[in-house]
Amino acid sequence: MKLKIVYFGASLAGKSTNVKVLHSILKEKGLTKGDYISMETDEKRTLFVEMFASQINIDDHPIDIKILTTPGQFRLHPLRKVIMKGVDGLVFVVDSQREREKINFLVLRETAAVLKEENMNLFDIPVVVQYNKRDLKDAMPVDELQPICNPWDTDYIEAVATEGKGVLETFQKIVTKVLVKTCQER
Repeated sequence: MKLKIVYFGASLAGKSTNVKVLHSILKEKGLTKGDYISMETDEKRTLFVEMFASQINIDDHPIDIKILTTPGQFRLHPLRKVIMKGVDGLVFVVDSQREREKINFLVLRETAAVLKEENMNLFDIPVVVQYNKRDLKDAMPVDELQPICNPWDTDYIEAVATEGKGVLETFQKIVTKVLVKTCQER
């Protein structure tokens, strides 16, 4: 079985940090297959997707998981469309800073539009919301972020990706949700 998990969110929300830290955690456990790939601009902004494959076994059934991120910059809309093709699960990485409230909502709306262009519905795909940057002084309370960033009322994880907090938990939660949905559809 092959799964495609995509991390999406605003520019500088922590998508790349999540995937990089996750790769390190899974590599240490011997669960990576392939390399971590990242192409960044001189300003350390992700220009191209990072991806790596992870393989887990459940009851002796191998499951390959491809993990990607979307670029946060709105000008890279065509690339986001390509990345979203065939997605099985999404992680919405939310920048918890109050000043980023509006951009988080705009990214959510734009992602729904990208998926609609691909004949997919954002509400039909398993999603986990990750409230990142919880360590910052201006981080909004989760109960204020929920109505804006979690229209699914789905599971969420509080995280500080730079410290690895919540990174593995987010990944475990989205993989579980995707596997449950896949099993229900069979």
